[in-house]
Amino acid sequence: MDFSLTSEQKELQKVARDFAQKEMMAVAMDIEKNSTPLPDEWHKKYAEMGFLGININPKYGGLGLSNIEALLVLEEFAKVSSAVAWPIFESSVGPIKAVEHFANEELKQKIIPEVCNGNLFVAVSMSEPNAGSALTDLVTKAEIKNNKVILNGTKRWCSGAGHAGGYVVYCRMSDAPGAKGIGAVYVEKDTPGISFGEQERLMGWNGIPSADIFFDEATVPKENIVVE
Repeated sequence: MDFSLTSEQKELQKVARDFAQKEMMAVAMDIEKNSTPLPDEWHKKYAEMGFLGININPKYGGLGLSNIEALLVLEEFAKVSSAVAWPIFESSVGPIKAVEHFANEELKQKIIPEVCNGNLFVAVSMSEPNAGSALTDLVTKAEIKNNKVILNGTKRWCSGAGHAGGYVVYCRMSDAPGAKGIGAVYVEKDTPGISFGEQERLMGWNGIPSADIFFDEATVPKENIVVE
């Protein structure tokens, strides 16, 4: 079996490498110095270059390529800085793939094109104070009532917390034990009942916001369920 990259993959890799090395070095230095997220205008530039949603279906604004192509691009940006690579990760490997695979069509159309065109950054919210690597210990609760989903609980170590415009929040949807009771809900940043803790300072993580997220009767439409 031949594991060599195709000529098209090599060309994409070169385009990503050249862009990252020539355009993002100074940006990465500024991010590292000030510990601020990648400015919004770069999200738009990434979108123009086709670096967001590389492995997302074209009907949602992606390129429709494979995971290999997405990771080739991600790798070149990560060589410069984890912070400048983060939007590529979140649009190709992280929460957006969960939305693409599991969400209803209306929610897909609402979220994914906005991410692919650089207008929206979506983070994943999984870990909790007592549920890190053992994620099945999570206790954040989502109650379905009157066609609404009501969330209560605390999330921890959420990369993008307080900065991202939306969150794919993993929570307990039923009393079923372990993974069987866990689902995910999309929650927008300005939803009443959601608040954020102080920004953490993590070694090697400058420019990627990280904080606790608190849900206190945060209520979203039932259609925001990604998977249950």
